[in-house]
Amino acid sequence: MGPKEEEKFIYISSLVFQEMRGTLSDENRLFLERWLQESVMNKQIYRRCLDEAQQREAYASLQHFENQRNFESIKAKVSFHPSTKRSGLLQRLWPYFAAASVLLALSVVWYWNSDNNRPVQTQLRAVNDRIPASHQAIITLSDGRQYTLNNGEKQVVIDGSGIRYNDGHEVATVNAAVSARIETPRGGTYEITLPDGTLVKLNAGTILSYPTEFAKDRREVSLQGEAYFEVSKREDQPFIVHTKNQQVQVLGTHFNINAYPTALQTKTTLLEGKVQVQELIKGQKVTLLPGDQSVHTRTELTKHPVNVQQEMAWVYGKFNFDGKSLRQVMDELSQWYAVDVVYKGDVPDVSFFGGTFRTSKLSTILNILKDQDLSYHLTNDGKLIIEKNDLKAQKGGQ
Repeated sequence: MGPKEEEKFIYISSLVFQEMRGTLSDENRLFLERWLQESVMNKQIYRRCLDEAQQREAYASLQHFENQRNFESIKAKVSFHPSTKRSGLLQRLWPYFAAASVLLALSVVWYWNSDNNRPVQTQLRAVNDRIPASHQAIITLSDGRQYTLNNGEKQVVIDGSGIRYNDGHEVATVNAAVSARIETPRGGTYEITLPDGTLVKLNAGTILSYPTEFAKDRREVSLQGEAYFEVSKREDQPFIVHTKNQQVQVLGTHFNINAYPTALQTKTTLLEGKVQVQELIKGQKVTLLPGDQSVHTRTELTKHPVNVQQEMAWVYGKFNFDGKSLRQVMDELSQWYAVDVVYKGDVPDVSFFGGTFRTSKLSTILNILKDQDLSYHLTNDGKLIIEKNDLKAQKGGQ
């Protein structure tokens, strides 16, 4: 299963989940129906997702799975080994592992408890755990009007007639407002189509500021946080993204910018087309081609080739921890699960490998990371405490 197929399957799983919640739009329903007609296997997976007995079985399996802590041994054999290639048999079976993972995630989130007829989604909100980010955002217009976006939708469109959801329902009229700001909180994500048709996907904890109507000779927006851009091509109207210390200029292309204010680096990754990145202090410039990434630190701007699929994992609904340090991983989890990370004592800045779907609850992610002699504790007030394991305590105080 290649990246495109994985991306499609993750998207399909979200549509099935929306249908189970009763929030599926007519447009997405047609997409789901077309997918069902593609193969018998698709129909079988769909029926399993909606079958209550299968959901109960999946939920019971996951409970046993977590209680027995089998994930550590499974991940070493399947997808979390740092360098070994999968065997031929595993390679052939990989699409089914992916399908089973998505099915299990869906089943557990929407398994109905027979005792109280309520979804386990409420049970996952226990104290000391966090559910993954959902579709949350606020739009603020320059005239002061503010709108909390519907979490049953995931995208808004802005044009001369106003702001509306992708299904056509109106959010607001623009009137005299000349600019707007869309903000996702920690634990939130959203998409927006700008007046020129450019699609922007906002990661958690991100702010995008933009005009309600672009100038004739240029299109300019400002970004704080992380966003993926699919820029509508216009030869005579360059698209410029401003961040705190740099600007990116394109004509029409697909790229990602990671520019969180707390990060020591600003990263720009190019998927398609061509972009020019300029840092604002010394005026240094680099030109990126597909597969390139620029890294802007406080002192210099450099570029190098990267694994685009790894860098873009968040857009595909995944975490990818390959080669990332403890603090880099925790920065991602902090944004996605809206938790404050506290390092207690002398904590080594170890590196990780592997990854998983971003639909997992936080406790599952932390179980995955329990390989480095570190302990993780989530407090009642939303702080994630990380400290090195006490070896004496592990040996019973000997």
